[in-house]
Amino acid sequence: MLHKILILEDDKLFGETLVDFLEDEGFKIYWVRDGLEAEEICYENYFDLMLFDINVPNLSGLSLLKNIRSSDDNTPVIFLTSFKDKDTMIKGFDIGCDDFLKKPIDLDELLYRIKAILLRTAPKKQTYQLFNFTYDYTNKTLDEKVLTQKQYKLLELLIENRDNITTKKMIYDRVWEWNKTPSDGSLRVYINELKKILGSNTIKNYKGIGYKLEI
Repeated sequence: MLHKILILEDDKLFGETLVDFLEDEGFKIYWVRDGLEAEEICYENYFDLMLFDINVPNLSGLSLLKNIRSSDDNTPVIFLTSFKDKDTMIKGFDIGCDDFLKKPIDLDELLYRIKAILLRTAPKKQTYQLFNFTYDYTNKTLDEKVLTQKQYKLLELLIENRDNITTKKMIYDRVWEWNKTPSDGSLRVYINELKKILGSNTIKNYKGIGYKLEI
């Protein structure tokens, strides 16, 4: 089944670029350029994910998200915006966005973020078989080993993105709180902690890029 994505973007060239790219990746795309039109479509259709610009005609992306969240619509939303100030980003997360990307957008990075969110929000098995271990999503355990918050967030991200390299930026965005400053050294600590549990050859380091489960 094709995942359905709604795009709210008033820039014609960028909108066409997004549509062409995501349709080539196998998504079914609905594209509108007006906030009120997007709101009407949201209430009439089901979407797996939505991409919103903020500064659009008639109803801003921020106001649209606030409206749909108040109607108990929890569809994942990624903001794609030219706003670069921290206050706008904080407001976006406060009203319920799932991610926030500043233009110009790297389309490959956007694709990875979309896939990660769709995997995270899809109905999950309660457990996942990983090497000789069973990961329990509910109790956050590998067999009987209880994982710390950063350990299980990192492991779940690696599992979600198991067919691709999980970039350091993706890890920092998911595992570290927005107001905390991560470092390559601290990331290596958590990677090594997982490898001590799973085995030394279970997670491969792609130098300067990120990590991947060696399944």
